[in-house]
Amino acid sequence: MTEQQFRERALSCERRLYRMSYMLLGSEADCADAVQEALFKAWRGRDKLRREEFFETWLTRILINECKQTLRRRRPEAPLSESIPAPGDDADGRALREALFRLPEKFRLPVVLKHMEGYSIREIAGMLSLPQGTVSWRLARAMKLLRKELEEEEATAG
Repeated sequence: MTEQQFRERALSCERRLYRMSYMLLGSEADCADAVQEALFKAWRGRDKLRREEFFETWLTRILINECKQTLRRRRPEAPLSESIPAPGDDADGRALREALFRLPEKFRLPVVLKHMEGYSIREIAGMLSLPQGTVSWRLARAMKLLRKELEEEEATAG
C-alpha cells in the first residue's frame, strides 16, 4: 500500500475512528491521542495487512487495542461520565450515553460497533476475536442492561 493510498483510506475512516474511541474513552483528549497512535501504528505495520479490502476492520482493531491500553493506564477513581460533554445534547441522548458508559467494556464495545458504527456481527466477531454467538449474546445482554438502567433512571426521575 502506497503512502497516498494509506492516507486516503485513513482519512475516510477518521471520523468513525474518533466516534468509536469517544464512546470507549469518553474524553476528547484521550480520543485524539488514541486515534493518532492507532494511525501511527497502522502506518508502521501496514505490511502486515494481508488483504487491503479489510483495511478499515484492521485499523479499527488497532484502535480498539489502543483504547484498551488507554483505559488500563487510567486511574480508576476518575469516572468516565465526568468527561462526557453535555452542551447541545437532549436529556434522552445524554442519559443513554451515560448508561452506555456504565456498561462493562465487554458489552459497551459491541453496542458501539453494531449500533453506532454499523458493523455486522461477523465483522465485530473478527475485530474482537470472538465467536459470532458470543457477540450476539453480548449485544442482547447489553441491550437488556441498557433498557433496565434507563427504566430505573426514568422511574427515579419522574
